[in-house]
This record gives sequence, structure tokens and C-alpha cells, in this order.
Amino acid sequence: MITRQQKKTKNNYITEPKERLESLLVLTTLLIGYYFLYVYQNMLHIKVKLISFQTLIQMPIMVLIIIPLIHYLIIKPDCLQRSPCKKKPIRFFQNEFPSKYLLERCERCIENETSCPNYIKAQSYAHIRYWFNELFHGEIERENPKLVKDTYEKGYSCKLIYYLSWILAIFSALGIAIIVFYHLYLYFSGNIKIELTALQIFYPLVCIVIIILIRALNRPDENRPSGYWQAWQEINRIHVSWLKSNEEFLVHLICQANGAKKRFKQK
Repeated sequence: MITRQQKKTKNNYITEPKERLESLLVLTTLLIGYYFLYVYQNMLHIKVKLISFQTLIQMPIMVLIIIPLIHYLIIKPDCLQRSPCKKKPIRFFQNEFPSKYLLERCERCIENETSCPNYIKAQSYAHIRYWFNELFHGEIERENPKLVKDTYEKGYSCKLIYYLSWILAIFSALGIAIIVFYHLYLYFSGNIKIELTALQIFYPLVCIVIIILIRALNRPDENRPSGYWQAWQEINRIHVSWLKSNEEFLVHLICQANGAKKRFKQK
């Protein structure tokens, strides 16, 4: 049973790195978006003054548009954790969930859903419930609270670089699209000339270079990951090692739940 103090601690572990992730994504999106408008203002037929970052983050647009947009389009759906997509970063991130060990453990057992009342099927998501409530925020947290905190930190770090790469990719694509469509507009208007500044060329190039650096330093390779992905793999492998070393605890928690007398026996 989770006590009130444990619930408070668990909420702190979740909300603190999540709030930092949201704040960093909001600030970087605001900064990237503002410079996008400033660099391409002549092509967009608007006027944007170059102002300080401190003034920029105090603008009402941040509260009214950027923060809700980041929260509901990126943070809340959390596609890195929940998406069924098989893209490499998503597949890597989800494959490292320790809860998968509990599911695979039942699949390796000689028992099945007919013979064992506590048999875990993927569709039930019981393995996630056991892992998150009873193990991660239960026995593991009581033994080593720092390990729980580190797990959240590393998970949200992976999410930061993943979502930041997408934000940079979107704005670099928008920059290239603006240049192309603006000059197509000039061409079909009979005004054949090139109106392009150095900043308008460098903007998408800088975005692309940052994406390349992020991906070069942080590779979600299943055999040889690096950077934040490696840190995510390492800490989850520690959790899986703990599960393997505490088989009797898992038997009592899962196999013998609700008065059952079953034990794990590998096929």
C-alpha cells in the first residue's frame, strides 16, 4: 500500500523533470519561432523588431499560445512513451521498459491464461501496473529513492532531445519552404529576382546542423547506444537486474496474488 508520503514523493519525481522539460521546450520553441519570424519578415510581409530574450519570454503570446501548444501537442500525448510507431528512437525507448520483463516472464512460464488466474496478457496492461505501483514506486523506491529520481531524469532527458529535434526539423523545413514559395510568387508575378539574405540561408542550415549534432552524440542504437539513450538503457537494465534477483518477491506479488498457489516455472 502506498502511503501519503510516498505519493507526495512520487509526484515530485514525476512533476519536477516534467516541468523542466516543458519549460525548456517552451523557451526553445519561442526563441526558434521568434527568430524565424525575424529572419523571414520581408517574405512574410510583417515587421518584427529584434528584442532581448528577457523581453521575449514576458510576451503574452507565450502564455496564451506557446505554453498550451507545447503542453497539449507534445507533453501530454508523449509519443516517445506511448506511440505504436516503430521508428528507431520510439522503439528503443519503449523496448527498455522494465515492465516488459514481467510480461515476457509470464510468456516464458509453463502456465497460461487458462491454468493461472494471475497470468499477464499484454492487453491487460497488468505488467505496467505491477511495475509502476508495486515495484518501481514500491519496493525499489523504499530501497533506493535516488534510483527512482535518476530514472525520471534520464527518461525526460531522452524526451527533450527527441522533441527538440522535431521542433528544429519543422522550423528548418518552414524556412526552406518560405524561401521557395516566396521566390515562386515573385516569378509568377513577373518580378524575377533573388531576394535572399545570409541570415535566411543560415537559419535552416543552423537548425539542421544542431539536429545532426544531437543525433550524432545521442544514438538510439540497440547494440551500441550513446548519450542520453545509453543512460536510459543502463538505468533500466539495472531495474531488470533487480527483478531477476528478486524472483521470490515476484512470485509472491504476481504468481500467488489473490490466494493462488502458482509458481513461475520456465518452459
